[in-house]
Amino acid sequence: MSRKIWAIIGREYQTRVKTKGFVIGTLLFPLVIMFVMGGVFLFMSLSKPDSQQYVVVDQTNTVFSLFNTNFETDTLKTGEPRYIFTEQKCFPATLDSTVKNLQKQVLAKKIDGYFVIPDSVFEKPEVKYSARNVGNMDDQRKFRYALSRIVTNYRLEKLGVSPQTIRDEMNKGRVKLVIQQVVESGEVRKSGQSGLVLTYILTYIILLMLMNYGQTLMRSVIEEKSQRITETILSSVKPFEMMLGKIIGIFLVGFTQLVINGLMILGIISFAPMVLIGTGQAMPELIDFMNQLHFTPQMFVFMLVFFTLGFIYFSSMFAAIGAMVNTEDEATQFQMPLIFLIMMGYFIMFSALQHPDTSMAYWSSLIPLFSPFVMFARISISDPFLPNGIWLSIGILILAIFLQVYISAKIYRVGILMYGKRPSFREAIRWLKY
Repeated sequence: MSRKIWAIIGREYQTRVKTKGFVIGTLLFPLVIMFVMGGVFLFMSLSKPDSQQYVVVDQTNTVFSLFNTNFETDTLKTGEPRYIFTEQKCFPATLDSTVKNLQKQVLAKKIDGYFVIPDSVFEKPEVKYSARNVGNMDDQRKFRYALSRIVTNYRLEKLGVSPQTIRDEMNKGRVKLVIQQVVESGEVRKSGQSGLVLTYILTYIILLMLMNYGQTLMRSVIEEKSQRITETILSSVKPFEMMLGKIIGIFLVGFTQLVINGLMILGIISFAPMVLIGTGQAMPELIDFMNQLHFTPQMFVFMLVFFTLGFIYFSSMFAAIGAMVNTEDEATQFQMPLIFLIMMGYFIMFSALQHPDTSMAYWSSLIPLFSPFVMFARISISDPFLPNGIWLSIGILILAIFLQVYISAKIYRVGILMYGKRPSFREAIRWLKY
């Protein structure tokens, strides 16, 4: 590359790396990751919910006492009961009026909800649960389990079978599945859940960096074009050199941030469990989960490789869009198809995570538009083994980069000097023939 290209690269890199936004964003990003990974556990441990008041309309006259007994030991940290159940007696003829009255109490926040247990619950196991907030799935799971246990016990006793005997045998025969991955050195403990979460986070980082710095490049082109700075620059460099210098310069900014963040994430995963244990934080589930996260150097290297290839591929498109338009409002409409294609690759990645060795995952990881996400996800979930087609995917992506940069450069050299006119995609295709 000529000195002129290096000058553009240095300008684009230094003007962005030296900003406070870059420094603050780089340092805060790992903290955001820590919040995502441990925030749920932390808030669950720090949250102190109040006791919940429920009214139970039991038309069987037998279920309520058993239902209430199931929650006698379920208390808050303060020692108060988590759930307080009150039985509401009513006749079948007055059920509708009783329910309307309970609805008023829920709306007035006098109670949190109510249950209506019909007398046919043992034949048709269905109970009505109504509440002001129906988003707490954990509460609903507990209620469902308690009611199911009562109905099941009743039906078993009616058949002359001891429910407790059956339950004891089921508990004794419950198998704990210890998940380990076979590697060359032996076996390592690695659950599917931990692998999925780590891959989600790393792939999302790639997506976020590609979108953020790709649009940064596009806005930079639009800004220089609208301020007529481009004309001055093009008096000493070629359009292709200018575009290439901007792509590489902004890429190095993103690459620097990705390396720093990756090393910080690696440090967090390695030392966070020891820090939690040393500070006496009683979070065994979080500690066990973090011990199963394996962010290996090999995975980190491939993360950098696919970010590099993906950025050059997509940023050349963003640069072409920036050269075609005159304002950011126009760019928003032109970049929507590109963003849609990027997001499509990210969504395909979710399916490839569950089945990384299927034909769909294999062939989609070879498509340049999708491979930065799908192939890296396959690598991450299969680590330390490399999935089939990895080198072919990288080779196809490199060839696609050369083709895309060539196409974008032809659009860039014409569009960068056009002002006041909003071109169409058809006109951009004509530029390729110039």
